[in-house]
Amino acid sequence: MLLLLVPSLVACGDGGDAAEPETVERAPDIPVVIEPDVPIVLGVSAPITGPDAVAGVEDRDAVIVAVERWKEANGAQIHGHDIEVAVEDDGCTEADITAEAARRLASRATVVAVVGPNCSAGTADALPIYAEAGITSVSGSSTRSDLTTSQPPGGFFFRTAYRNDLEGALIGLFVSLDLGARLAYIIDDTESYGQDLANSAQQIMERNGVEVARVSIERGTVDFRELVQTVLDDAPAVVGFMGFNPEAALLYRQLRDAGFEGVFGAGDAAATPDFISAAGKIAEGALFAGCLLTLSDDLVADFVALRGDPPGASAFTAQQVDATTILLDAIAEVVEERPDGSLVLEPRALRDAVRAAGVREGASGSFGFDANGDRVPPDGAPLPEVVDAALASQDVSAFVDLGLVPCQVQDGRFVNLIGPGARPMR
Repeated sequence: MLLLLVPSLVACGDGGDAAEPETVERAPDIPVVIEPDVPIVLGVSAPITGPDAVAGVEDRDAVIVAVERWKEANGAQIHGHDIEVAVEDDGCTEADITAEAARRLASRATVVAVVGPNCSAGTADALPIYAEAGITSVSGSSTRSDLTTSQPPGGFFFRTAYRNDLEGALIGLFVSLDLGARLAYIIDDTESYGQDLANSAQQIMERNGVEVARVSIERGTVDFRELVQTVLDDAPAVVGFMGFNPEAALLYRQLRDAGFEGVFGAGDAAATPDFISAAGKIAEGALFAGCLLTLSDDLVADFVALRGDPPGASAFTAQQVDATTILLDAIAEVVEERPDGSLVLEPRALRDAVRAAGVREGASGSFGFDANGDRVPPDGAPLPEVVDAALASQDVSAFVDLGLVPCQVQDGRFVNLIGPGARPMR
């Protein structure tokens, strides 16, 4: 059934010759009006083409699945209006493309909220556009630490994803406590995501007595021979790569081919099937932080019904589902029906409803939002307290409520090491 619904549910912006939807002026103090019999549109900003498209398409599909699940639980319409999804290809780390996707979504009269942007580098450029338009956006995957705290005035941005400083803390604790490393190499890809994550991991490692060597490479690098030789000469216990594929897989292969026998780990951006397919059998044992959470059987079944295969290409599938659900709940709560059958929605009312939202037993767990728009545990504990408690207890399970778990490649697939369905590290 989902396969049959997709064409009517989704519209993709491709910059082609198709007629553009009606545009309207947007601002935080201008109500959004949905005319009678016109669908409510939820925007999606994700990379649909390019090197990050595999994960981006799955994130888009997570929104589609979440919309259908919400409709099944709450009814197919909101006050007699259908719900549709409009997808804009946002280029992931190509900030100019993300900004253009934001402008296109913000110009559409019927887009009431946005799931996204998808990647940290692009998000920073898109947020001023959404804020000026008064559009609430919830990202399930943008993790750069300061995106919420430095967002434009108005506070229209939220995220169900964890922050890089939390992921870095998990990496730092894991390297220093679980692996007992004394020397680690941290390599970033010069993108804002990679540098932020590397800085956070380095801080915790050094705080716990690990000596850290930092190196940066350019995204698109394919020949790592010089770097590999430097690593071999220093013989660190751990090499951590903070960036995307294919660079993560290429670096890993060249390290192993050159004889590196230490531990290799990477962040969530590299925890995709592309890493396993590119590295082959030697992928066994590689470690990652920020992995796909264990999904319920019924959620997996809905993915299979939509596209024929289960999720696994994105580390943030569960967070995207929860972002979508939060937005639809908030829209249904604040939208008002007028006598003529049209709907009116106050942008600030939607923002406030999202800020007050909490999720209990969602796809990515239970959580709420703090004043900045960041995901916090359901008890509302501030994020610094979560990190301090983990450091004091030396227990990385404290991060599970934030949707953040480490995983390892075992038997050709990613296996989570903490949380539901966890397996021991090999």
